[in-house]
Amino acid sequence: MASIFSILKSTGLPVAYGRFTESKSPPFIIYLGDGQDTVLADDGIYHKKNRYQIEYYFAKKDESTEGRIETALTDAGMLYEKTEDIYISSEDIFVIYYNV
Repeated sequence: MASIFSILKSTGLPVAYGRFTESKSPPFIIYLGDGQDTVLADDGIYHKKNRYQIEYYFAKKDESTEGRIETALTDAGMLYEKTEDIYISSEDIFVIYYNV
């Protein structure tokens, strides 16, 4: 399976883990590790899967860009949950969280 970074990069948006080191104008994606799911069997780890929180920041609503993100995740076999558009007044931008 491809890395989460390469999956998100395939959207054509700027992508960074945690934060960008330089100022970035939206739209862009930030992602963070969100723990790990494990299945234990026979006194060991049988299967493990990393979880991520993906943050899509934007100034103007663009459903086609959201579609590119969702298609990239779906094509990679990743299930996700999506939040509503959340306005961040202090930054005058919106964010949508995808939990995968």
